[in-house]
Amino acid sequence: MWCLISQPNSVIFEVRVDPKAIGQECLEKVCEHLGISNESDYFGLKYESSKGEELWLNLRNPIHRQVSCHGHTSPLRFALRVKFWVPPHLLLQETTRHMFYLHAKLDLIENRLLVPNWTVVAKLIALIAQAESGDYNPLQPPHHLYMQLSSISSTEVLHKPQDLLQMVISEHEKREGMKPATAQYWLLNEVAGLDNFGEEVFTSKSNIGIVIGVGPNGITMYNKNEEKQIIPFTAIQSATSHNRCFKLGYLSLDNVEAHLEIKLDSSQTANGLYRAITEKHAFYSCETVGSAVTAQFIRDLKGTIVSIFNEDSTLGKKYVFDIRRTCREVYDNARRALYQESKMFQEIIDGQRPECFEESRRGVSSSHERLTKIMDAMTCKICMDLQIDTAFLPCAHVVACSSCAARCERCPLCRADITQPQKIYLPEEFNEPIS
Repeated sequence: MWCLISQPNSVIFEVRVDPKAIGQECLEKVCEHLGISNESDYFGLKYESSKGEELWLNLRNPIHRQVSCHGHTSPLRFALRVKFWVPPHLLLQETTRHMFYLHAKLDLIENRLLVPNWTVVAKLIALIAQAESGDYNPLQPPHHLYMQLSSISSTEVLHKPQDLLQMVISEHEKREGMKPATAQYWLLNEVAGLDNFGEEVFTSKSNIGIVIGVGPNGITMYNKNEEKQIIPFTAIQSATSHNRCFKLGYLSLDNVEAHLEIKLDSSQTANGLYRAITEKHAFYSCETVGSAVTAQFIRDLKGTIVSIFNEDSTLGKKYVFDIRRTCREVYDNARRALYQESKMFQEIIDGQRPECFEESRRGVSSSHERLTKIMDAMTCKICMDLQIDTAFLPCAHVVACSSCAARCERCPLCRADITQPQKIYLPEEFNEPIS
């Protein structure tokens, strides 16, 4: 069964899974395709229901039980999205951080993230421009990119300032020399400070003007008067979902029991709200995900009848939640896995584990080739012994060590006359002699 996966930047690729595969198998193949090896827990797959609603695919249940009932045919279409947002310093892989960046940019353009003022808007646009077009060039300004990002707006009462473009250019010029990956990091850092960072939003046509956001710290209710009520996870006492109705019991600020009842557009949306509250509470607030969450399941009618005669039957069994780890567990697991991978790789390179070489060859061969090329590139091209540390001016080629450079009158690469050999200083990691 083929699945078409769309990324936040609208790039689409395809993966193939077994027709009876569960959602987790599809997500793992997607992350493998993108090079996300240990941080897949932050992501999820969304699909569109027959009613046009965006729903999360439950990763623990078979795909065909969730999607085929909505009239979908092969290939199935899913959108890869961030499900659990965390600050960028907790992301250990560059590919994971890049996917977070793409999703954050999309949310900014589509105004799902609330930016407090126009100064922050200008800063965010400048960081995206630096990440995607590099340093500001007054001869070729990235106006096409500025226009694409012009939909990013502020919740500030004042209208858009007339000098917003100049504010953006000024902020862009301040980022001169900043690498794209660094600009992406600081954009995510800015986004992480926004009020509704990481919120999953639910609306209802039956309750016009009421919006419920479920985020890392709890629930935020927005009403048509632009007032908001914050209910932290610690204040929630009960949450239930039945058909289209969702009920929440919680303690108000003055420790008085309060109740919220809201009718959503469909039973799936009401169930999605219930799932979001439970999963986000477990992910962000708990030490570990409790068995009461991971083991909770429902059965369809056929499965219920069969379970009367055989309690252990999996027929018709659907798990309610698909969360496996908390935020801390995801981070610790990824850190340990990446450390072990780097340690094993270094031991293989050093020849300390020859018995593991053949077993690990396929996984590390490409990385080993890149490392070998880097080591070769850092060796003097004349003596092939010492480390390169000199640039020839004016051609600026860097191919020789200082000893060999002193004997050169012309550049060995372009044969241009050398007016001056310039000593260069490489990063500390390259200071060790290459053997």
